[in-house]
Amino acid sequence: MQKEFMHEIESNILDEDDTTKTFSVPSKRENLVIKVDKEVLSKLENDLKFERMLKNLLKMSSKNTKKEVVNITKRNYRIFL
Repeated sequence: MQKEFMHEIESNILDEDDTTKTFSVPSKRENLVIKVDKEVLSKLENDLKFERMLKNLLKMSSKNTKKEVVNITKRNYRIFL
């Protein structure tokens, strides 16, 4: 199941530039878009931290929220873990 979730995330890249990557997270409740710095992404992809972070974001989201864009930078990524 873990491989399937990460495979879906990697296939849902919306935008990519020199410094960031933007992903659409598959969810039935809301349209969650994650914008991650590439420096942070390289740290998180090596283990399951990125998947855990995304699942925590989905759990913490409000039922009233329909669309949300989360920016994860080098300065704030520890908050999401």
